[in-house]
Amino acid sequence: MEISVIGASGKIGSQLSFLLAREKYIKNINLVAREKSLNMLEGVKMDIYDALAASGRDAEIKIHSDTEIENLCNSDMIIVTSGAKRNGNMSRLDLAKTNAKIIKNYSKEIAKHCDTKIFMVSNPVDVMTYKALMESGYDKSKVFGLGTHLDSMRFKVAIAKFFDVHIDDVRARIVGEHGDSMVPLISSAAIGGIPVRRLPNYENFPYYDILNSIKTHGKRINGLKNGSEYGPASAIVNIVKCMANNDRRLLTLSTFLEDEIEGIEGNACVGVPVKVGKKGIEEIIPIKMEDWEYNSFKKSVDVLRDYCKSVADI
Repeated sequence: MEISVIGASGKIGSQLSFLLAREKYIKNINLVAREKSLNMLEGVKMDIYDALAASGRDAEIKIHSDTEIENLCNSDMIIVTSGAKRNGNMSRLDLAKTNAKIIKNYSKEIAKHCDTKIFMVSNPVDVMTYKALMESGYDKSKVFGLGTHLDSMRFKVAIAKFFDVHIDDVRARIVGEHGDSMVPLISSAAIGGIPVRRLPNYENFPYYDILNSIKTHGKRINGLKNGSEYGPASAIVNIVKCMANNDRRLLTLSTFLEDEIEGIEGNACVGVPVKVGKKGIEEIIPIKMEDWEYNSFKKSVDVLRDYCKSVADI
């Protein structure tokens, strides 16, 4: 499998490139960045090769400028991690409009030269996934974003900690926006196949405290260590592995929602449960939600639709 990482000189991009290089199914990796960051990419490449030597692994790693998208045409997937970061004075909409210009250029160039899948990581990830889909003209099965997959993992951790169980026994997901309107689905959360609401002490489960903690998780990491890298990079590898192995697992990724969920007007990229396989997004799974979850999800979709409309003509 050949993977390209646009933005490989950044925190997430470099960590992701290292983790991907360790995967046995990855044979070729393209590290892509702006011209001024190519020297840093050379250092990333050298560092990864040292790590691979220590573990007895090998992979072909190449460096490309982001003006040479045509060199990525053999990629099975192009992962986009680049873009501006939100500063204290920048609104979410400001960030969306700034990064939409970057994603527009990349998406058009990718579609011009490649027949591949686009995996969007750049924030706001749902809006950037939408922009990549519209500008590339690809089928929606081939353009998807990290969405609420990492948020769902954080929800799992919170449940495991509260009930004092092994995290592998926990099944939980968050739907909607990767942002303030996200919706943790407590009705479908389970431990060892048992709904958490049937477990002892559930009445003390701090749902809203956990929700607020998940919403601010990334911001707190950014304040403490100037940005997250290990969590997002590991979550991305998890998704890539599912596609490489055609696992057909149900993950919560950002994908273009139309009329798959009854009563929900889509026309936006939203974090929803999807079946993931070798070709990308095989199917959106319209799982049942309780009324209050459904209404919250509907509001989240409305928020994202407005954001997507705001960048449509950029």
